[in-house]
Amino acid sequence: MSEADTSRTLVTAPFAGRECRFQLRLGEMAELERVCGAGIGAIFMRLGTHQFGHRDVWDTIRLGLEGGGMSGIAASALVLRYQDEPLMEYLPLAGQIVAAAVNGVPKGKAETEGESQADPATSRSSSQPGRSRASRRKR
Repeated sequence: MSEADTSRTLVTAPFAGRECRFQLRLGEMAELERVCGAGIGAIFMRLGTHQFGHRDVWDTIRLGLEGGGMSGIAASALVLRYQDEPLMEYLPLAGQIVAAAVNGVPKGKAETEGESQADPATSRSSSQPGRSRASRRKR
């Protein structure tokens, strides 16, 4: 029997002043669901809609580090050093880790580099102001 390819859920991103590997495999995902009292889909939604609890953020990062290869003791100690920081600084990372577990990482980006995904509401429009898509097609 061949080993499962888990590279599609692996994220490499900056944390604690260095690049770290994060991954929620089945064991880490089950533990995250247990400690957060919700399924992975609910945690994903809570992070994305800012309805999260502190455990949604910190336990996602801790368990992601463990899934990425760090020992449980080292991951816990590392996360503990940052728990007095504002949660919003770490929310995008937690969201990225859970999103990779749920959706996978796009092919060719098995290891991301801490890319930030702009909020669509604040992203620059690709169309010129005042011109609808239909009016551009008529040209």
